[in-house]
Order: sequence, then structure tokens, then C-alpha cells
Amino acid sequence: MNTTYYTHNREEIMDLVQHKPNRLLDIGCGEGRFATALSQRFDAEAWGLEMDAHAAEEARKSLHTVLLGTFEAVGSQLPLAYFDAVFFNDVLEHMVDPWQTLRDIQPHLAAGARIYASIPNFLFAENVLLLFKTKDWIYTDAGILDRTHMRFFTKKSMLKMFEDCGLEVQTCQPLNAIDSFKWRMMNALTFGYTRDFLPMQYGLVAQVCRPA
Repeated sequence: MNTTYYTHNREEIMDLVQHKPNRLLDIGCGEGRFATALSQRFDAEAWGLEMDAHAAEEARKSLHTVLLGTFEAVGSQLPLAYFDAVFFNDVLEHMVDPWQTLRDIQPHLAAGARIYASIPNFLFAENVLLLFKTKDWIYTDAGILDRTHMRFFTKKSMLKMFEDCGLEVQTCQPLNAIDSFKWRMMNALTFGYTRDFLPMQYGLVAQVCRPA
């Protein structure tokens, strides 16, 4: 088991939060460290949803409410029109149908709420180069080809998924990107073509589209 899934603070996601949530929900909250830090920063009521029983028990020590189970199983127990911010930190790619999840969470959002997500980038250069080198799809315990990933995304497909679910993406921020002279030169020589190969993940901020 990759314990970082349950204990990571995800400060790069915290930096994306530019509004003050009063009530937040962290789906896949792990042991609750990220949601706890956010609740302390914004003096907010923090909820979590976690499928690992041990991690959920730890999260209950610091969060207002923690539901044990998958979103598909227990999401209907969440209050309606309640949360100002919902977080999917490296979670959507583990779901069979993340599109339906993004639709199903919307009734639980308060007016003006934001959805935050970090999603691995399949086009990450090190991943693509490994595929070329091995000519094989080798699952790993963590990373882009994590063996528990059900879905794989590029920047384009992330944006399209959110759009198809009636969400307007306001921010799509590269996260944990390669920053080396070699790749900066490669990007310059290709007139920016390799830009989408540099981030390991993208951080997205979205809101429900206003009715036309």
C-alpha cells in the first residue's frame, strides 16, 4: 500500500484555493491531514470521505465528519447544497466512472462552490519515454501507471471531462513539472509543442456552469 495516498499534505493544491470556504469536503481524504490543514487555514468545517477504514478512523480525530466507503456507495449521505469547496486529490483516476462522480457531486454544492482536482498527466515525458524504451505498459505501485488507476488522462481529456459534466474550468495549473535546461530548450525549439509533456499532474479549479 502506498502510504503517501493517506498522509500527504498536498500544499500545491492548497495554493490553488483563492476563496474562503466555510464548509469543505475532501473525497479520498486519507488520514485527513490535507483537510485538517485547510480547515485550520480558513477556519472551515471539514468533511472527509475515505474508503480505507484505518485512514478514515485517523481522519475522524480531526475532521468534522468522515464517511467510510466509496463515493458511489456513501455519497448520497452527504448534505445537499452544502459545500463551498470539494477536493479530488488524485482520486478521479481511481474511479470507474469519474464523469458520473463529477455530475453526482453537484447537488451537494452550495452556490458559487468550487471543485478542485489534481489529476496525473499521462503525457508526462518520463512516462512517455518509458513506454518508448520498453514498448510495454508496466504498472507500478505509484505514479502515472499506478496499478490502481482505472482511467488515464491528458490535459485535453481532463478539460473535456469537466466540460462534458457541465463544469467550467477556471484554472488548469501544471503541478510537479519537469524543470531542466534540456527540456526548456526542447520546448523552445518545438515552439511550445512539448509543454504538455512536462507536468506530472494538473491542478484544476472549476465551477458549475451558469444556465444559459
